Amino acid sequence: MSFLECAPSVFVIGEEYEILVNAKENGILYLEIGGEAFFEENAGVLATERAYAKIRVPQTVLDKAEAYTVVYSKTICHQAYFSEMGEPERESFPFRPIKKTDGVRIFYLSDVHSHFSLAEQAAARFADETDLYIMNGDVAEVEKEKDFLEVSIFLGQVAKGAVPIVFVRGNHDTRGKLSHFYTDFFPANGKDTYFTFSVGPIAGIALDCGEDKPDDYVYGAEYGYKSAYAGINRFAPFRRRELAWLKEQAPLTRPYRIAVSHICPMQTARRAGCEFDIEREVYTAFSEQLSRLGVQAMLCGHIHRAYTMLPGDGQSLLPHDFPIVVGAFLRGKTENGDALVGGTALLLENGKMQVRFTDKTGKETESTSLSLC
Repeated sequence: MSFLECAPSVFVIGEEYEILVNAKENGILYLEIGGEAFFEENAGVLATERAYAKIRVPQTVLDKAEAYTVVYSKTICHQAYFSEMGEPERESFPFRPIKKTDGVRIFYLSDVHSHFSLAEQAAARFADETDLYIMNGDVAEVEKEKDFLEVSIFLGQVAKGAVPIVFVRGNHDTRGKLSHFYTDFFPANGKDTYFTFSVGPIAGIALDCGEDKPDDYVYGAEYGYKSAYAGINRFAPFRRRELAWLKEQAPLTRPYRIAVSHICPMQTARRAGCEFDIEREVYTAFSEQLSRLGVQAMLCGHIHRAYTMLPGDGQSLLPHDFPIVVGAFLRGKTENGDALVGGTALLLENGKMQVRFTDKTGKETESTSLSLC
């Protein structure tokens, strides 16, 4: 029986992988790749009183090895002196690096909202041909540590620990009693949940807009309703730090250059002037910086629709110089009572992005081809 709860998740961040491993019991976790050991950075001390680890690995190392081994030692007694740990156990996983220079296939999911089995079904149709998964926020709200584990189990079922994942935070992922532990489990540079990423012929910018309403938003203010966020959120300064970071980034240089953001900065709402239409000045600057960085297309979710917006589209609240693909699970129920599910299959080939929106069985419901010149 495996000591692991699920297959690891191989996240892409910068030019590295960040590998999340979940064990069934507390213990030391590390990786062996190509004869070298890799540990989570904890200022010289290995964590023993938890059952997970998030370990950075250079892409070049894992891409060359095409396999990795998780090593685990159960914590029996950790104390100041003479600690006792269990004998090391090992489990190995194959890995499929993106070695293509063109024809990269991506399966994109946003707004899963804990409909894990249906999302797995949507992704299963493309499992054998998928080179990269992009998970774009609102996977689940977080009230307890088990909620993080359930996301890991879902990712393990989809990617099998063998396919890289770009994982971006959504506004619902900021909600819940333990949401401040997000960066313990998922890709981040320190506590910053926005980052660059490069994998194969793709270079990208992962953005995080935080919540979809102002920090001081009050539901039904005229009726004396409570503050929505009770002073917990500080996303206004967070977005300004993110903008300052964007301004420091060098232009992207790989053949395919994309941005990923759960909330679309250029279309925070379907209706201008509503409570979701926020931060226009900051988000205009986001759009300008993405153009400066050479972004050719943007992937968004949040609105629970599936469509594309070209530059100049009347649906956009703010201008943008690149096409935007909005793809998310669709709200509602089927006749059988299941939540309607849709994924997005993307093909990057010959300077174009082929976009196929799918239903929960993987059947194509709509397709379009976008030029990435």
